Amino acid sequence: MNKYWILFVLSSWLVGDAVHAQSRPPKYIVGPGEYQCFFINTATGKIYGISTVPSAVGAETGIPATPMLVGVPQDRRWIAAASGLHHSLVVDEHGEVWMWGAVGAGMEGNQGPGAVIEKPTRIVTDSLGNPFKGVVQVVAWSNYIGIGSGAIKSDGTVWVWGNTGGGIRGNGQFGQVNSKPVQVLMPKGKKMIRLVIGEIAIALASDGTVWTWGGYGRKDVLGTNTADFMHPHQVILPQAAKDIAGGNLFNYALGSNGTLYGWGAYSAYMGIGRKGYMADNFTINTPRDLTNDLKLPHRIASISTNSVSTHVILTDSTLWGWGDNTMGCVGNGKEIDWAAYNPPYAWNWGPGELMQQQPVRLVAGVHNFTHLFGGSAAIFYCYAETATGQLYSWGRNKAGVLGNGVMGATSAIEGKYPNSWDVTVPTKVDPFALKGYTLVNSPYCRLHPDGFPCNQYKDNVR
Repeated sequence: MNKYWILFVLSSWLVGDAVHAQSRPPKYIVGPGEYQCFFINTATGKIYGISTVPSAVGAETGIPATPMLVGVPQDRRWIAAASGLHHSLVVDEHGEVWMWGAVGAGMEGNQGPGAVIEKPTRIVTDSLGNPFKGVVQVVAWSNYIGIGSGAIKSDGTVWVWGNTGGGIRGNGQFGQVNSKPVQVLMPKGKKMIRLVIGEIAIALASDGTVWTWGGYGRKDVLGTNTADFMHPHQVILPQAAKDIAGGNLFNYALGSNGTLYGWGAYSAYMGIGRKGYMADNFTINTPRDLTNDLKLPHRIASISTNSVSTHVILTDSTLWGWGDNTMGCVGNGKEIDWAAYNPPYAWNWGPGELMQQQPVRLVAGVHNFTHLFGGSAAIFYCYAETATGQLYSWGRNKAGVLGNGVMGATSAIEGKYPNSWDVTVPTKVDPFALKGYTLVNSPYCRLHPDGFPCNQYKDNVR
């Protein structure tokens, strides 16, 4: 078995988005993106993508909204995937990175504004002209400054490319467009094993120390209480960490004994308070022990976040969630009344409009959850996996990413009313059993069938 595959699997067991100590890897590794979602079959090493648009997942052919084979060399095993707003990355067993999608921010090859790489293309060299290989983890980010990609190599080095502004470059510069991977110089002797990037970058070292940088000058999200956002600084914790999560305005480190620590500008998103975002929110500049706030019945075994909510698997293998539930991505069966929203079935990115601050147990009766999959780049849905390989998905189903075979009636209707297909509770899915998809009209268009874009698809039955 290839050494990079071994390294990736080991790191996934211990510190990845799929964090839960066990004797075997998950059946599927899931890589969520805003408009596309990826699945790696760990038995075969094959990678598939789901989207309403085949090109979004780098597939040359296939049925939209069902798993399509990604157009990468099929004689390789694939070990990791990451996706952002409109670009995606995958890593093969040799630690080589392939990417495609909208790359106008300089994600590869000095592409100009609005440029698109339609087929997966290997990143051959880094910024110094050296071969770019040995990668075991990739991330894709979108933040206030721009979009980009990051990676960790098997030697523990950290790399970023794209728009590294806001301090993500990590070398004392504000950052700029880096069209090739550039190394972030971490403190001497520190080897990083886990990377999260959103508004800030968070890295976990092999010794359990946590490091942050970026945030375009907002020290309230770094957890270090320092004004220097252009170099990595250590987040001081009472104990060694075994995982990290967040990267946005709410961030976490999971201690080795299962204690969760949080910091950032959105305290209400971290299970603190009960009165809602406007009443309860305050800044946490340095890590806070969240044990008394969360009041969970057992220690936390693993943690994952999407752009607005948090999910954990406890040591009894139950699934819990909290945070902003505007689009149903907490999973408690609730979301905003989109028919009454202005505009209907859209979202204005307002924070904390429907908070679930107290952790709530999800999928009562199921107590064999093992892995969680989320992301920070405008991702408002989640996947969870059980010990048997059963997948559950919930949240915003833009472009069919939930793997349930549901597809918006037309692209124009889907773009105008994207919250029409939300799934508000974790629901069993088997994407690989799908033989096709079902077109579903927006509830708004059912009531208002005339006028663009609703007149593109007449359906008053469903």
